[in-house]
Amino acid sequence: MGDSREETKNSSFTKRIGTTTYVVNVHFSETDSATLEDRLLHLIRNDVCVNGLLVMAEE
Repeated sequence: MGDSREETKNSSFTKRIGTTTYVVNVHFSETDSATLEDRLLHLIRNDVCVNGLLVMAEE
C-alpha cells in the first residue's frame, strides 16, 4: 500500500520450541562490510563470554 521501499527476497524458517512455533525472517544489509567469518566469530565470542568460558587469543 504505497510502500516506496524496495522489496528484497528474504529467507525465513520456522522453529518449534515446546508448543510455540516461531517464524524467523533472515535479512542482510547490502552496505555492511562485515564478512560471514566476522559475524560467526562475533557470535562465538559472545557465546563464550556469556557462558563464562575462557577465550584464547589468536596466534
